[in-house]
Amino acid sequence: MTYSDAIEKVMLNNGYFAPLKLIYKEIWKYKDRSQITGKTPDYTIQERVQRDKRFKRIGLGVYALTDYIDKLPQAKTPKTAQEVQERKHASIQGMLLEIGNQQRDIVDTYTNDKKWIFNNKTLGSLATIQKVPLFTYKHIIDDSVTYADVIWFNERMFPQVIFEVEHSTDFRDAFVKFMELQDFQTRFYCVSDESRIEKFEKEKNKNAFSAISSRVGFLTYNQIENDYNQAIKRKYISY
Repeated sequence: MTYSDAIEKVMLNNGYFAPLKLIYKEIWKYKDRSQITGKTPDYTIQERVQRDKRFKRIGLGVYALTDYIDKLPQAKTPKTAQEVQERKHASIQGMLLEIGNQQRDIVDTYTNDKKWIFNNKTLGSLATIQKVPLFTYKHIIDDSVTYADVIWFNERMFPQVIFEVEHSTDFRDAFVKFMELQDFQTRFYCVSDESRIEKFEKEKNKNAFSAISSRVGFLTYNQIENDYNQAIKRKYISY
């Protein structure tokens, strides 16, 4: 099977599109890696998705099957304040997943909100894994980590960065989740509107969260959107 044929298989299995990081992993289900003589198969994959007309770029390091563009999911036009909030939430999560998939030291990305849509892409298909790896006690994963908005995992499959998008809450739930991983070298971010930074700082400075306060940062919606647009222009972004 050619590289292009194998890439097509990956995309068909992932909802007609896939991020490059997922293609790098999944392509070996269809090609025999032991038969590859070149030392840089990832570069070959990049060359195929960029040059083969059967593929089309639809995001940051994300490509779709050209003949299936019209089959990609369409988000409904939001009609209520709740739906507008959910659309914003999904957009920020989608951007964080795509940015994470471009990070050199990030191996996998995860989200709990798999069915939400960002620019005609389901978040679950942008993530490279569908379940949180068993890197600690199962009850911590099942009761807390699984519900994280976005997680970036390093090569040892430990959570390197966790993001919680908080539109209107007091940030307490996010900090409670973060506290479960206080014994890991994980970085934490709350993402919200810039007008809410005072509420964030108030929660962060509570004694109950002193164990992680130095590792929790605040990012605005505008920062994420600007970083995403910069990354689209091939500028490296790191958190």
